[in-house]
Amino acid sequence: MNNEKLPFSQWNPAVAVPFVKEKEGLRLKAYKCSANRWTIGYGHTRGVHEGMTIDLQTAERFLRDDIQNIVEELTPHVKTPVTEGQFVALVSLAFNVGAHAVARSHTLQHLNNKELEKAKAGWLTFNKVNGVPNEKITNRRRSEVALM
Repeated sequence: MNNEKLPFSQWNPAVAVPFVKEKEGLRLKAYKCSANRWTIGYGHTRGVHEGMTIDLQTAERFLRDDIQNIVEELTPHVKTPVTEGQFVALVSLAFNVGAHAVARSHTLQHLNNKELEKAKAGWLTFNKVNGVPNEKITNRRRSEVALM
């Protein structure tokens, strides 16, 4: 990973693709995720319905589009330059919990204030599904924090 710090918007969204792919996994048939939402591909939820199927090319396109949307939504809220690892971690977190939740979080506020240890601690609190801590999500948060 590149340790150079750049404005969030200057990182190429493609650098987050491999990490998000690994954490999301690939399913070409719609399924209900742990949050009880219809999901397909690499964690895509918009417009997904029961019985829906896609091919690998569509899954890849959905992922690139979803990551681009996350970057566009987060850009106004990330006020400090970030490393590539921090960029990927932010994208992954927002991909999983929503850009709005990250944008309004104390965790991002700590990162913007260059309080990295507080940001990392806050990161790990995004580990619940329907209010209950989830081991798989906790492990994902730890992997994201390791990038920071």
